Amino acid sequence: MTSAITTWSPDQQRLISSTIAPGCSADELTLFAYACQRTGLDPFSRQIYAIKRGGKMTIQAGIDGLRSIAERTGELAGCQRYWCGPDGEWREIWLESKPPAGAKAVIWRKGCEHPFVAVATLAEYDAGQGLWRKMPATMLAKCAEAQALRTGFPADLSGIYSSEEMQEADVVEVNPTPAAAPAAAPAPAAPAPAPAQLSSTYSAGQRAITAAATVEKLKAIGDRLTERHAAGELTDDERDQLLAMLLQREQQLAPDPFGDE
Repeated sequence: MTSAITTWSPDQQRLISSTIAPGCSADELTLFAYACQRTGLDPFSRQIYAIKRGGKMTIQAGIDGLRSIAERTGELAGCQRYWCGPDGEWREIWLESKPPAGAKAVIWRKGCEHPFVAVATLAEYDAGQGLWRKMPATMLAKCAEAQALRTGFPADLSGIYSSEEMQEADVVEVNPTPAAAPAAAPAPAAPAPAPAQLSSTYSAGQRAITAAATVEKLKAIGDRLTERHAAGELTDDERDQLLAMLLQREQQLAPDPFGDE
């Protein structure tokens, strides 16, 4: 059985560090490699990449990448998109000259009695430039669809955001507050949760990772962590901490995927 971490050659690692996941630490690159393995997306084709924002890595993919992941499960049963203006009336096609006020995506998954619905508003996502100026209705619908896909396929898409959703944040980062305005001090890093705050599932995950003696065992634990997170038994922070611990343990049991071995 192959490792849960994608293995890259030193040359590939340098390429990813400089162009696909710039500014990411070694641990963040390892987490990014795990996301590439889990989603089956190719970073060298720009299907998936990482952006550092506010000191934290965000993994992004194009909407086509999210669709392909959902389609690969064999359980995607269809998608419908709608738009509305300030009147709140939903339409199947947007023909107005002005941008829509909101977009809605409805995702159907085989075996589910109800669809998964998400709404995106122009006020939340409009980046004000690029494709948002040329085709705001299309961009807004992609944001709503990405939300709906993550809701319908949490085990496969958790933590993966579409580039369309994140463009507003990218614009803010590229165009910081003018020099005349004082720069806000960065928020202090959130402290690690105290032992009393940790869930029983988190503690059980720690014990399982520590006791695992093979890469195969760690891969099975990683799959269970994803399932528990999707079921709401682990918070995002707890899942991220356990995945980092899992990856460190895997590096102890297997060659470093970023090394020269």
